[in-house]
Amino acid sequence: MKRFPILLFITIVFLQSCGPNEREKLKQQQEAAILKEQELAAWEQRLKAKELELDMEQNSLDSAKKQIDSVPVYNAAIIGKWNVKMSCTETNCDGSAIGDTKNEQWYISYDENDNKILVKAYSGPVLIRTYVGTYQNNALKIVDEKPNPDALIGATLNFINDTRMDGVREIKQTACKIVYELNARKVK
Repeated sequence: MKRFPILLFITIVFLQSCGPNEREKLKQQQEAAILKEQELAAWEQRLKAKELELDMEQNSLDSAKKQIDSVPVYNAAIIGKWNVKMSCTETNCDGSAIGDTKNEQWYISYDENDNKILVKAYSGPVLIRTYVGTYQNNALKIVDEKPNPDALIGATLNFINDTRMDGVREIKQTACKIVYELNARKVK
């Protein structure tokens, strides 16, 4: 019987000595977790500062690009009325043949607000299409202002002189394509 209190005493002492170690380990783990959270928060703050710096740099570059883009780029000689002759040079579409010709009158203007070239194409007195585009490197590139999902229409004309432009017009449909050679002569 004397052994029982001694064993009980040894067990209690042993259990109490384990308790503080467990608590100490738990406390150290919590402190380590708090330290990691603080490090992550500091790292996150540095990332946010770097992101803000990059955003400001990007905005600065965008502003400079907008200023460059807003400079009017066009050749005043292309503004006006043009007689345009189109001759089909390539096709695999039904209802179209190589050698087909079309004649249109194009009224070319420049929209300073949008920095775009506007082209209104007429067949006789009827407005048949409006194009929008740009003029760069002596080339006028235009596309249908209101594109049809079934047919993409665009043209590229090279400025030859004050009264002449030559180029191509392409109509790309779902299953076929038509290419026209363009000859434009300015009406005086």
